[in-house]
Amino acid sequence: MSIHHAFTKYNLYFNKQCLTRDMVPKYATLQFPNTSPSAQITTRKAQITCLKDEIKLLHKKKDNLNLDLYHLHLQAAKEWGRLWDFILRSINNDLNLIMESKYKHLDQKIEKLTRSRTDKPRTNSRFYPRVVKKTNISFTNKEMAFLNKGLKYSLHHKDKHWLSNLALEAKQH
Repeated sequence: MSIHHAFTKYNLYFNKQCLTRDMVPKYATLQFPNTSPSAQITTRKAQITCLKDEIKLLHKKKDNLNLDLYHLHLQAAKEWGRLWDFILRSINNDLNLIMESKYKHLDQKIEKLTRSRTDKPRTNSRFYPRVVKKTNISFTNKEMAFLNKGLKYSLHHKDKHWLSNLALEAKQH
């Protein structure tokens, strides 16, 4: 039972270290195909939320294990009497040796992840220009801005007399 408690504390330590160092462990990594800034922010927030939820779950698990260990400790103390102190000390020494090597390995892993993690500079995706001028016609800045919005851009409002204006424009040409 105490080995479960020790590994729960071990996992809790790892998750807290990841949270404080602003890293996301592999189990909490989420990836979405969209690379827009809002999608990246949402992805990051979802990963942090996943990590925080895991920490809460581990705290609950640790509390339950603490309670179980307490009851087992009282029961063993009743059955073994003064010999229980020696047994408990022996178990704790063995467990401490095991966990010490585990924590060393975990710290090395966290350091390696921290060193290897590089913040990629935010690169604005470069797309092909939407307007390719193949004539000598010059456009105003306002017209170019409108054309750069692309083919799927729709005007927000129509004038009251848009149909008659359309007819007048057609007559002029």
